[in-house]
Amino acid sequence: MNSYIYPVESRELIRIAMQLHRELGCGFKEKVYQDAFEVLLKENNIPYEREKHLQIVFHGITLEHDYYYDFLCFGKIGVELKAMNEIVGEFESQIINYIHVGNHQLGILFNFGATSLEYKCFPNRKDYNSKIR
Repeated sequence: MNSYIYPVESRELIRIAMQLHRELGCGFKEKVYQDAFEVLLKENNIPYEREKHLQIVFHGITLEHDYYYDFLCFGKIGVELKAMNEIVGEFESQIINYIHVGNHQLGILFNFGATSLEYKCFPNRKDYNSKIR
């Protein structure tokens, strides 16, 4: 885990994701985990926005297709939840693109589909705003 970026907040999100996986296990659809994750965010007084809208502005033009984080937590950490057999590169690319577009410093990808919770943290390694805006 890249704990040097928002270590307290990222550990808290990982803790509640572990609790969720421990209590529900694997096998549910992604939306079930999103709903349950939201319950735990509320119970733990973690500020969040669900389905946080992200727009891409390219050469001064807002592009037609939008992105949505599953959650933007603490106003600065993008969170994506999956319920797949394993984390694949497509999902990693998705969260990396989202944090670049949203200009956030950290993204966390959680996968609830395996028998043990899987997660990866992604720091924003690009100055993406200079390329998009």
